Amino acid sequence: MNFGEVVSKAWKITWKFKVLWIFGMLASCGTRSGGNFNFNSTYRTGENNFSGSAPNLPPGVLNWFNQFVRSFDNPQFVWGFVAAIIAVVCVIVIVELVVGALGRVGLIKGIWEADEGAEKLNFGGLWSRSMPFFWRVFWLSILVGLPFFIIALIIAAGFVLALIPVIDNNSAGAGLAFLTLLPVICVLACVIFILAILVGFIVQMAENAIVIENQTILGGFQRGWDVLVKNLGPILIIWLITAVIGFVAAILIALPLLIVLVPLVFAFIANANSVNFSLTPWLIAFVCIICAYIPISWIANGILMTYIQSVWTLTYLRLTKPKEESQIPIALPTNA
Repeated sequence: MNFGEVVSKAWKITWKFKVLWIFGMLASCGTRSGGNFNFNSTYRTGENNFSGSAPNLPPGVLNWFNQFVRSFDNPQFVWGFVAAIIAVVCVIVIVELVVGALGRVGLIKGIWEADEGAEKLNFGGLWSRSMPFFWRVFWLSILVGLPFFIIALIIAAGFVLALIPVIDNNSAGAGLAFLTLLPVICVLACVIFILAILVGFIVQMAENAIVIENQTILGGFQRGWDVLVKNLGPILIIWLITAVIGFVAAILIALPLLIVLVPLVFAFIANANSVNFSLTPWLIAFVCIICAYIPISWIANGILMTYIQSVWTLTYLRLTKPKEESQIPIALPTNA
């Protein structure tokens, strides 16, 4: 397989058929990131005791936050809060699976047609031609992802159950037992991570088989397994290429927010050391910048997803259908 041809033609398809960006944005909706900051600290020097001051937020916000924290003393509130979090997570996961499947099916169908020599793609026509494959790709995601989700929950529950005696008893025996169990959990996590990558290869090939070859769910999975077994080397190379490209692109997309985050960190530091410093304007500015940048990052992620999926779909086509007609060049539009 000509890796250079795959990588370059994937970019030509991505740039020429910009309608695919819409499906790329749908497919990229599953990407999430977050962070956690803890500013509670206490320092004691001699007779002086200094407690890290809370940010100078509006009194109403601080009162609401304090009441919310005190609510966790009520066991009924804790169980209700946990149930609500689980319900919200389940709804978000289902929505992401639906939207992501719609995006991936549209991308595969459009990329395939572009590689076959299509000169123009429109959203409505591509959407209607992709819908017959949606439910198969969606249920494939459910059938493959559900076992990993259950295993991850079991490992997380085991980690928490092993950690509770250490926190409650604060004994050396409980700590030693936890340290003994921790390497086992880490090894299991690593094994599952590697297995998830391999299964991801199969699913990637299976989704292409479902859309391009009109396979059933089980037939597509079997087809994906056959393609992986016979072409593990090229698939690993493509995975490394897409991983590097995705990593660099993700840094570039997140860089503006990281730059904006620097003055906010200095603002937190200044707020912790000066009672006259107000953090509120900095937080408001940061939230406004994030809200303004979200559409830009969504479009950028859509373009990235379109390119990555183009690489994988062309890889599947080159591995399964190495024909002369699959090498039809795609000319980039020139500016008049």
